[in-house]
Amino acid sequence: MKRLLYILLTAIISTAATSCNDDDEYYQYGDFRFDMVTFVGQDGNASGDTYINYPADDTTPVTMIDQSAAASTAGGLDSGDRILLNYIVDSRNSDGSLNITARSYTRAITDTLRMVPTDTSVPMDSINLNSIWRTGKYINIYCRVRYTEYARIMALVADYTTFNDDTVHCYLMHNMMQASTYFWRRCYMSFDISSVWNLQSCKTVRVHINDVAYPERKYYDFTKTN
Repeated sequence: MKRLLYILLTAIISTAATSCNDDDEYYQYGDFRFDMVTFVGQDGNASGDTYINYPADDTTPVTMIDQSAAASTAGGLDSGDRILLNYIVDSRNSDGSLNITARSYTRAITDTLRMVPTDTSVPMDSINLNSIWRTGKYINIYCRVRYTEYARIMALVADYTTFNDDTVHCYLMHNMMQASTYFWRRCYMSFDISSVWNLQSCKTVRVHINDVAYPERKYYDFTKTN
């Protein structure tokens, strides 16, 4: 019996090891990318949908052209919308633009930076933060929020009294309107902060977030590199 058990265990371990090797060898998902981009749509100069990709920090924006026009034919997107785009690069043009094939996209909450006076209370219901990063003039957020049956308010607001300081304080406004909450769901946001980022006096944008994953981390700083 012991010998039979040993043989069975050996067979199971061998099968598991083979399965791992098979995953590495046979399951190829392709050279695709995920980026938070601005949807332009049909701009007249290209035969397909156009997107603007602002890489990390202040790298030069890249125009991307999808000959299949997948996003516009799917409907529901307006020029200027920010989306998380899953795509494949097909080729590079002489002007630096890219020809791509869009695989899928996820709409992000798109808004400009709002202003509030310092005596205004900003509701900051909690989120579960996965990542926050800057691309060009945008602050992007990937998080999870509690699902509610009714609409909520989400925006990035700046304390007006810090508008001309070297550090502008911004707050992720999140108001679930006291609705009943259920499971957690994914949420993407992208906020245009150019109204303060372009100010000569602004050196840092500080984003305050109520994060249940790391409650001790109260804010994230984004400092100009040039």
